[in-house]
Amino acid sequence: MNNRIISLLLISTLSGFTLSACGKNDSESSIEESVVEANNLADERSLQTSKAIAIEDKNVNEVGQTTIGSVGSTSPMQIAQAESFLNIYSTTCAKYLPNLDELRDKLKDLPQLTDVQAKQFLKGHSGSAWSVPDDHGTFVLTLIEEKNMCAVYANKANSQVVEKQFSNMFASAPSPLTSNERDNSKQTTISGERTTLSYEWAQQGAQRKMLFMLTTDSSADADVQALFTASMIQE
Repeated sequence: MNNRIISLLLISTLSGFTLSACGKNDSESSIEESVVEANNLADERSLQTSKAIAIEDKNVNEVGQTTIGSVGSTSPMQIAQAESFLNIYSTTCAKYLPNLDELRDKLKDLPQLTDVQAKQFLKGHSGSAWSVPDDHGTFVLTLIEEKNMCAVYANKANSQVVEKQFSNMFASAPSPLTSNERDNSKQTTISGERTTLSYEWAQQGAQRKMLFMLTTDSSADADVQALFTASMIQE
């Protein structure tokens, strides 16, 4: 089965799913409804961020202050890669987070990575991994069996563009949920800088929360330059 067919199957599989609040309590229903609303806003927020980056590029270039590796030196391909990355994440991990078993069931008949290929992404956990064909990059989706966690890996991604798009989407949450920044840290590595951003969404006073996390690596030699995860946590 070629990559084009796999891509079409994945897209059609995901687009055919609608979240249902049937049989769930009010809190769970509110969470799912808010996730649906957030995903409806995802494209708009991503477009707004892309336009802002394009304007910033133009302004920086006009004054001759472009710096290698800054947002001001991004290319159309880097912006497209970031948009694809966020779109894959928002239509899989973020959208299906209230019930990842539904996503797992939808993907079960699609070709998975071999055990050897999936090993570097599953990191010792039991689970499944799928390559997500895309014209703008190499992406891998994983679902961990023993954890309520979904992840998307990007081989290449401009860290600053991805971080802007991620924050633009998750720094605010649809009512009745609120968004709280849980982590915003940087770590200097031998070959670059590793950044971790995370936001948790929950109703006021709720113990059950959705955690959205992004980790980027600015090193050009990194096997994975960006990683999105989504998980349900209980506190």
